Amino acid sequence: MMNSRNCKYIKHKGFLMNLPPHILIEILSRLPVRDIIHCRCVCKTWLELLSDPEFVTLHFSRSRPGLVVHQSEMFKNFMKFVEFEDEIDHHDLDHDSIMKFDLKRLSEFPDGNIVLDGSVNGLLCLRDTNYKHETVYVCNPVTREYIRLPAPEGVVRYPSIVTCGFGLSRITGEYKVVRIFHEQVLDPISRTCIGIPRSECHVYTLGTGSWRSIIGNVSNFAYSGRSVGLFFNGNVHWLIQDLEGTELISCFDLEKEEFQPFPSPFPLRQELLGSVGVLQDCLCLCDNTSHFEIDIWVMKEYGVKESWSREFVISKMTELIGPTFEVVYGLKVFKDGYILVLWGDFFMLYCCNKSKVGQEVDMEQPRGPNSIEAMLHVSSLFSLQNFGLEKVGKF
Repeated sequence: MMNSRNCKYIKHKGFLMNLPPHILIEILSRLPVRDIIHCRCVCKTWLELLSDPEFVTLHFSRSRPGLVVHQSEMFKNFMKFVEFEDEIDHHDLDHDSIMKFDLKRLSEFPDGNIVLDGSVNGLLCLRDTNYKHETVYVCNPVTREYIRLPAPEGVVRYPSIVTCGFGLSRITGEYKVVRIFHEQVLDPISRTCIGIPRSECHVYTLGTGSWRSIIGNVSNFAYSGRSVGLFFNGNVHWLIQDLEGTELISCFDLEKEEFQPFPSPFPLRQELLGSVGVLQDCLCLCDNTSHFEIDIWVMKEYGVKESWSREFVISKMTELIGPTFEVVYGLKVFKDGYILVLWGDFFMLYCCNKSKVGQEVDMEQPRGPNSIEAMLHVSSLFSLQNFGLEKVGKF
């Protein structure tokens, strides 16, 4: 419930035919974010009401999750947002998005290659991977605000692999970006990798203006550029490789700012074609290594090895047209048993019966882009101005 200070916005000028303030707030807080954007343009009074932190928090708590989809073609980058109408709305993703914008407005480097590194409370972490000017941004596409993070001091940029994660500290509520720098040592003649790679970890807390180097248990694992840092339960997770090439799950605690061991569902083999994600509010692991099926494992009790369960098996059908050996990302399980995955650059929808063996029922091929990233996203009205220290730009 909004307090008396907030209600003055509504009482001003006989707002909406004298509806009681709490009724109006209840109505507005249930509107989709695209409608709120239009409402904020009605007048100054509406703008003040809909920008109030209490209203923003209430509206976010009632917002439905959807998808943020990043499409890139050569050096063109676009992002769109798709909402699920309800828990059984699994139509193809070709319908109109609620928002769409060109990421060139955000990046200061027009030839940059944008990577989507995370979504938390409506804020996105994006990375321009131009090797000479690799830059990390945090933005809110609803408010059109962005923060350009400074580069960590004393870091050699090339040759290296960099991966990032974005999340929220469980106790302090601080937003943090984790950057892992994995330096490759190249032979000066053959330009092939030699020796043992070196890994460094840096953490940036929004509102502080600088990176901190994490000293301690940063192992010299290979953090693959394709492994997006997944935020779940206060931690960021990656799939990594040890020095022998065996895949592991790496876990970084955002509160303690340290890496912790994390159990896998089975001894992960070399060259695992997999990804970590979240399905049904549980951590999941998608494994597309087999020639015959895609296995999706779900960790029903977080952090407990014995709680891993192979919940979905998607058969690779002979008539399937698509990227057989590509990383698969689990996106959403609907109440009627349908599961939505991103398979390479294809959105795939499967119906899983009671035996949990999936069959292909629909496929939507993106029109034109060379690569696609997608993850769950809940749009919000949270302003980056609240962090105070960093310079906030508009796009």
